[in-house]
Amino acid sequence: MKSLFNNLKKKIHNFLKDDFGGNLIEYALLIGFALFLFFLIVGIVTNLLDWTLGLKDDFFNLFG
Repeated sequence: MKSLFNNLKKKIHNFLKDDFGGNLIEYALLIGFALFLFFLIVGIVTNLLDWTLGLKDDFFNLFG
């Protein structure tokens, strides 16, 4: 039982510290950073669109 636990622990450690394919933590950080940038860019673009719609409404309110 103890050897099975040690073997499983070693396999999990090798999976997380894989030098050739990258490890799971690096992939998670890259995906998190990509999502952060995506939502940041989408937020900026939607705020710009809302700002231009507000300018359009103010422009048309000047004339009637």
